[in-house]
Amino acid sequence: MDGTDRHPLSEDDFALVHALQLHPRASWAGLGPVLDAAPVTLARRWARLQGSGHAWISCYPVVGEDAMQVALVEVDCAPGRLAGVVAALDSEPSVMTIEYAARGRDLLLTVNAASFTELSGLVLDRIGRVAGVASVRTHLASRVHREGSRWRLDALDTRQVAAVRALRRADTTPQAAGVDLRGPVYAPLVRELCVDGRASAAELADRVGRPASTVRRQLSALVRSRALVFRCEVAQLLTRWPICVTWWIRLPTAAVEHAVRRVRTDPRVRLCLSLTGPENLLVTAWTHSLGELVGMQSALERSLPQAQIVDTSVILRTRKRMGWLLHPDGRATGACVPVFPG
Repeated sequence: MDGTDRHPLSEDDFALVHALQLHPRASWAGLGPVLDAAPVTLARRWARLQGSGHAWISCYPVVGEDAMQVALVEVDCAPGRLAGVVAALDSEPSVMTIEYAARGRDLLLTVNAASFTELSGLVLDRIGRVAGVASVRTHLASRVHREGSRWRLDALDTRQVAAVRALRRADTTPQAAGVDLRGPVYAPLVRELCVDGRASAAELADRVGRPASTVRRQLSALVRSRALVFRCEVAQLLTRWPICVTWWIRLPTAAVEHAVRRVRTDPRVRLCLSLTGPENLLVTAWTHSLGELVGMQSALERSLPQAQIVDTSVILRTRKRMGWLLHPDGRATGACVPVFPG
């Protein structure tokens, strides 16, 4: 891929991506009647989208109080050192996302670790010591209210959305017993799924050197455990929402829950976090234009009169999203550093 392929995706392409956002591991046979296409046609369409980097499936552990710890890290670089810092962070598994910011910071990182202690070491001992890093400011996420796996295109109608959701319920009946994602049984499978979230049991068995029947049982347990998030991504600049913005908001603690309920009703919101510190709420959205961004900010201020938007950061370019390295035009390069702490 040379970065020149900028043709828009078709409506059928968007419909397939939307369906996979709802159910990333849906079978082509199951999606066929919903999308009015033969399974082999859907398989070919997905292979084309994935091969061109226009869409891909990522996978990572669920974020929670007893699971993955998350923080936002602002990074300032010494003059002329930005490219070198980004190159060093590209290969760091615990740096999930790397974004070039328009003001206030050179880079905005989303990072993860398996514990608070490991998170501290990541920021202080690894990111902070990268050659060319001048300073870091860390904002710990105390709670994740919304994240990118819940963001949707609007390519399917109500009937189709309901049908895909019914498929997902039928395919992923939860199980009571948990799984140890970092143990010797499941960790190799999780790492492979981070790179290829739609990998079949047969493909995983070949990659980890286990019998297919064993992996089929283990894969079923992984999916049904709900310990992993499977997420269908799309090249942002080819959607109707090419502008990414992050707002840093200060609110009275008692007003946060109301603000979260308001923010979560807006389908443009990709990320909403409660943070430690004076700016205690972070909201990231994809918008149609800079004008729409201003209008959305105005609407937030009107609906949340107790909120003070302390900073607005437009993202100039995303280098890495949930482990996947991206072209400047937003397409996946095909290179993935698995997001898997520990």
